Amino acid sequence: MAVIEVWKQNLMEQIELIALLRRFFPIVAFDTEFSGFLRFTARHASEEERYSDLKYNVDNLRIIQLGISLFDASGRQPMPRVAWQINFSDFDPGVDSCSSESMRLLKNSGINLQRNRREGVSSVRCAALLREKLFDHHSGSFVTFHGSYDVGYLMKMLTGGKPLPETLSEFVTAASTIFCGRLYDLKYMARFCHGLHGGELGLMKLASLLNVEADGVAHQAGFDSLVIGLSFHKMRQRWVVEEDRDSMILYGLQSTCQKIKNTSSNNPLRRPTMILPPPAMSPPCAFPPRHFSSGDHDGGIRHLLPATPHGTWFQWTPPRYSFPGTGVAMPYII
Repeated sequence: MAVIEVWKQNLMEQIELIALLRRFFPIVAFDTEFSGFLRFTARHASEEERYSDLKYNVDNLRIIQLGISLFDASGRQPMPRVAWQINFSDFDPGVDSCSSESMRLLKNSGINLQRNRREGVSSVRCAALLREKLFDHHSGSFVTFHGSYDVGYLMKMLTGGKPLPETLSEFVTAASTIFCGRLYDLKYMARFCHGLHGGELGLMKLASLLNVEADGVAHQAGFDSLVIGLSFHKMRQRWVVEEDRDSMILYGLQSTCQKIKNTSSNNPLRRPTMILPPPAMSPPCAFPPRHFSSGDHDGGIRHLLPATPHGTWFQWTPPRYSFPGTGVAMPYII
């Protein structure tokens, strides 16, 4: 597995790269890591109580990492087992609220909080890029696992750090707008898949049951996003994904999500157009084979539109990147 670490010095080029690749790999699996929980939700709490705790935690805590993995409808990636891991500088372990148990877990998973503080990305700067490059589109899908907190932290970031909406209904409506109604929560989907324990399992257990193979460290956002994307593909191979049943339903908040979804589906002006994208026909990967070779790069990528919405055709000659331990040099990864 190759995790592309994103810091403030390479943020712009990596977001541009993600935007470019997403034209051919429109399924975005994502995960977040954050500074823990200040309130813990009882197992049998109502959905309103769950959201009250979620809002309190997200409003008062900070995001630490965002993991992104890209797939096409056939489960292919730009490069097998590759993920991006955006490291944020917002969290100051000496000042900000956190839970000690979560801090121990993150440190044991290899997250260097001091380096994040020094070299990480400002969530405000990152949000502006993500809004333009990743969320301001009307195609593709998003995949998460037990994703209410992941959605909450993304929503907080994309709105410039504002508190989450006051009510659960407002939160679900806002999430549906951000993800254009094309969000899948694997933990909820697993309820309808025979052999997956009705969804009452964690991500790594789900991956194990699906025979997902990926090397890495759990509780790092890049690795977890990759496992989410690979698990989604395995589930689609073995069970039917029903758009009306599965899309835009967050585990633990499903009744409210379904209610909002039904209201939206009855309004043709708010009905999402395409949920799961069709398989890519041509080309099967982001660049022609010559762009994957280890030979010299010829420069311009003239068969694709530029990643930026304004501008003319561009000449892009990215440096080479060698994945440690693989002996593989990719000319398009920075």
